[in-house]
Amino acid sequence: MPILKDEIQILRVHELSNSSQIVVALGRRLGQFRVMAKGSRRWPRKGFEGGFDLLLRGELLAYPRPGEQLWIFKEWDERARPGVGQSYRQLAAGSYLCELTEALTRHTSGSGAELAEHESIDALGTRHSALGTSSLYDLLEVSADALAAQVVEPGILLLNFTLNALAGEGVLPDLERCMNCGARIFGAQKHTGVNAPRSWMRYDGIECLTCFHQVGSPQLERGFYLDPEAHRALLHLRSTLKPLKLTPAARVQLARAMAVLVHGAIERDLSTLPYAMTLVRMTGVVPTLANRRE
Repeated sequence: MPILKDEIQILRVHELSNSSQIVVALGRRLGQFRVMAKGSRRWPRKGFEGGFDLLLRGELLAYPRPGEQLWIFKEWDERARPGVGQSYRQLAAGSYLCELTEALTRHTSGSGAELAEHESIDALGTRHSALGTSSLYDLLEVSADALAAQVVEPGILLLNFTLNALAGEGVLPDLERCMNCGARIFGAQKHTGVNAPRSWMRYDGIECLTCFHQVGSPQLERGFYLDPEAHRALLHLRSTLKPLKLTPAARVQLARAMAVLVHGAIERDLSTLPYAMTLVRMTGVVPTLANRRE
């Protein structure tokens, strides 16, 4: 039986017994796969006595299994363990990162022979796989480290991760131009008047009000009105993690935009999405006893 080696991040952990776990992993080269890690909670290497945890990074050796069978844990070399369990807010944000990543990546099934069909060997004899998800892998790594270091508000981080993850997987619609006429939306322009019109946000894109009123009414279209302020913030937070001063209405619209885009991309609900939306709505709000959730 062949042995596969890859850098991985842990997306989900199922406790199997006092010493074993089942983990869902994202490999830089192999994509998403599931591993039966017998004895992982008693692995002798230092720092690993507690077993696998969310967003844990390292190098894994495993025996691949065909079909939906679990791969078999062979050896582990831990590289980083982001501390996202310091508070409930961090843990919930980290869980959202993992759940969205799991939903966006394909479960790699098949034996080593089947995986070999997707591999090529370069002039140096190094194997390369077409199943790799290095872009999403790197984005998740950077986001996990930023979350653990608390260098940015969780809501800003989650929205930035969502927009870039969807864009990287090719499921993010054009957020700057009307999906019908192609006109540039007012919120995407640098100089917008105070009375600039709103647009209509849908799971598959944005409509200018002219096209929206020609096509249908709010009752017939699943979406919501997006103000220029929220639209500009949406485009801003896709490219940077720099904080913004936002009105309460804009924060609510950003949270709704994130939910609409996620639903449109994966066509199902995420259990962590409601709390992620709460973190987006709290962006720029100083925590008090009334709004703290930790």
